[in-house]
This record gives sequence, C-alpha cells and structure tokens, in this order.
Amino acid sequence: MERRSVHDTQRYPWRLFFALLAGSVLSTLALLPYISEVIRPMLAAHPLRLPLPLILLIQGTTYFGGAISLGLLLSRKVGLGAPFLEAWLYGQRRPASRGWVWVSCFTGLGLGVVAVALLRSPLGAALAALPVATEGAMPIWKRFLACFYGGLGEEILMRLFLMSLVAWLVGKVWKTASGLPSSGAFWLANILVAVAFGAGHLPLAAHLTPLTPLLVTTVVSLNALLALGFGQLYWKRGLESAMLAHFSTDIVLHVLGPMF
Repeated sequence: MERRSVHDTQRYPWRLFFALLAGSVLSTLALLPYISEVIRPMLAAHPLRLPLPLILLIQGTTYFGGAISLGLLLSRKVGLGAPFLEAWLYGQRRPASRGWVWVSCFTGLGLGVVAVALLRSPLGAALAALPVATEGAMPIWKRFLACFYGGLGEEILMRLFLMSLVAWLVGKVWKTASGLPSSGAFWLANILVAVAFGAGHLPLAAHLTPLTPLLVTTVVSLNALLALGFGQLYWKRGLESAMLAHFSTDIVLHVLGPMF
C-alpha cells in the first residue's frame, strides 16, 4: 500500500486528532466496568480520592491527547498513520489495499486462538491469579466493552505514538535512500515496542499477585507475541488495520475464550 498518499499535506490533521481522541476517551470509559471489577479489592483497601470514572476521564484525555498529537506528527515523518480514516475525514481517495478488513480480522482472530491455546497450556498456569485467567465469572458485557480499549486506546499509545517514535529515532541512522526508515528499522521498532507492550502489563499483575521470573516471562512474551502482529499490520496497512486486529484478538481472548 502507498503510505504517502494522504500524508503529503503540510497541514496538521486536526479532524483526525479529534476523531482519535474521542475514540480513545470513549474506549477508556468502556474499560471502566471491567477495570472496576478487577481492582475492587485494591479499592476496598485503598479508596480513591476522586471517583474512578473522573480519574479515567482526566487521565485518558491528557495521556491520549499528548500521544495522538505527537503520534500524528511522528507517523507522518516515517510514512505511517491512519490512511483510511484520514482519507474519509478529508474526502480523499482511499488508499489501494485489497481485503485489509478481512486480513486484519483473520489475523486478530488467529492471534486470539494462539493466545487462548497458550493460556490453556502449562505455560498459562503462571497466570492463574490474573484477570485473563479468572474473568470467565465476569459478565460478558463487561468483557466485551473492555475489548474497545485494546483495539482503540492501546493501539493509539503503542503503535501510533510509540512505534512511530521508535521508528523515527532508529530511522535517523538506519534509513533508505529516500530518507524513510529501512525495513530493518521498522522491524526493530516493532520488536522493541512489542516488548514494551508486554512489560506494560506487569504493574497491574504486580498489584494482583507477587511477580516471579516465570510470571514476568510469561506476561511479557505472550503480550509481545500478539503485539508483533499488530505492529506488522500498522507498518504495512495502517493504524486501522492494527486496531481491528487487536479488537478481534481481544474478542477471542476475553469474550469467547472464557466461555469454553
């Protein structure tokens, strides 16, 4: 797919900024029923000074606002972004990419099946105290709503912002003749961000159960495996593809998986 088709304009894409900000904030609020149940024991022991919805709204608007504003700038510098959404918002011709919806969905579903299989294997025993292993008792609507945060919020933070940032930095020294990051630079950025994505799940795990070397390795490696697929789609097909794949993975992992 031609990644430069919509990014050539010099104007800052404010419509895209506000569309992504609205989606990310809504996804944060959609996570509220799920996260409230997960951290209920912690809230009982350490009550919050402000209502949790207000905290999530303030944090979500602040964090995502910064991540989106920088992510849109950086992604343009390395030839990445959200080409389909931007084309739609600005009345541009859609980039040529056949079957990207199906590719994204099937990739996400496949990654979800792999994740569930790993959770049911001996490797998954290390995660017995974490929500991913116990959420089957949670109402399905809460698990479903949480999938929107993975598909929207996490992809904006990890792919649009962080992967674009790392690719831009690595591309300063590892680039093509046209000045864009080389394939190796994108792969390195994808790997580094995938590991960071996995490590980002450790703070919540540490609040729920003592961290052990096996638990840390399992949490980081499992999430990094999934993130590599999302990063590849972001690089080759755009942010929307990574979002759709992540959402599909979470549907399998959090909604369908606990039912069986």
